[in-house]
Amino acid sequence: MCGRLRGPWNWTLFLMACVAIAIAGCLLSIAVLATLGLFPAAAYWRAFAGSVWLCIAITVAFGIGNFLYESMRGQLERAMLEEERARFSSLESRIHPHFLFNTLNSISALIREDPGKAERTVQQLSALLRYSLDTHTTGLTRLGKELRIVADYLEIERTRFGDRLKFIIEAPSALEDLELPPMAIQTLVENSVKHAVSRSRAGGEIRIVARTVEDRFLVEVSDDALDSR
Repeated sequence: MCGRLRGPWNWTLFLMACVAIAIAGCLLSIAVLATLGLFPAAAYWRAFAGSVWLCIAITVAFGIGNFLYESMRGQLERAMLEEERARFSSLESRIHPHFLFNTLNSISALIREDPGKAERTVQQLSALLRYSLDTHTTGLTRLGKELRIVADYLEIERTRFGDRLKFIIEAPSALEDLELPPMAIQTLVENSVKHAVSRSRAGGEIRIVARTVEDRFLVEVSDDALDSR
């Protein structure tokens, strides 16, 4: 109840409750000690007067500590929940729901036709989702890792487009450790699939080329698909 109140009423009721609990506990404990014969019953109120303030101090200190602990734990849980929401929001912004829906449909169809390919597609989708979640907390990623995810993404899309989708990835091994923003290449490739290959009856080829030009690191994403709707 105290946790739902605001302002000074919160602490006022809380402290009153602590004092009441301390007094009741002190009365009960002294009664038990008197019953056990540890001191005369005639000294009951004198013993109470001598120990009640100590009981109140201990109870209030314990209560405040517990109150602050529960408040901090609640804030931490809310912060963790918000972080999870942000991560899944980031995942949704990076991996479009239509792509997931189409991929799941393709996997469903492959289960009967080609179980092995269905299993590989599930593994590739899992790697793509895990990569998207992991890179939410990191600023940069390695080129080699990004290109492997791009290859997984294109292989997943090939389950839907078949031979209409072709791709080539060219990147010297010496460049694999260079860093770049995560999902940067994948986003460009996804645009090529969405706006070029999917709109062409004949499909098209997507080419990803990584190279160095003088002192610069360059990645090119291109396609040869024509809009033939």
